[in-house]
Amino acid sequence: MDNMEAKLYILDRAQDKETYVINDENTHIFFMHNYSGKLHVSIQCEHARVYIFGVYIGRGDENISVRTTQDHQIGNTMSDLFIRGGFFDSSKFLYEGLINVAKNAQGSNAYQKNQNLLLSKNAYVDSRPFLEIQANDVRCTHGSTTGRVDKEQLEYLSIRGIDAEKAEKLIVAGFIDEVFVKMSEVS
Repeated sequence: MDNMEAKLYILDRAQDKETYVINDENTHIFFMHNYSGKLHVSIQCEHARVYIFGVYIGRGDENISVRTTQDHQIGNTMSDLFIRGGFFDSSKFLYEGLINVAKNAQGSNAYQKNQNLLLSKNAYVDSRPFLEIQANDVRCTHGSTTGRVDKEQLEYLSIRGIDAEKAEKLIVAGFIDEVFVKMSEVS
């Protein structure tokens, strides 16, 4: 990590602060666990790197709503968001993410990915990634997927003697674990 200090921010339900200003070249790692609210990261220093990771598990009639903004106010900066969730029962997850690149933020590199598993016919996910690019020399991508557990994966585990409930838990655990793998690669 080029001998730079990494700063870790953990956001959970008790978090009050919504806006973070990044004004140094360090690596900044945000971790959200079932955090419901807004996260606005304003990147105001060249060569700053921001990583946002999220893990969400919805149960019962829980409603989780998250809005993130990766706000590149200066050029030659990087941000990377990766959120995964699994939703059971009649839980609901609403996600809206914005990558904003200001006109003078040439050379910015931003990525946003939200992936979700629906683990009940009554679970609901609404995921909306957005880009607002005002500069012309940038690399910005975003994506979102929501689906159910792959039946072929369940069948594969069933053939090996693992019952359906345990198989689903294993698949969900592996799905969520990738967030921690990616997080360990940057910390």
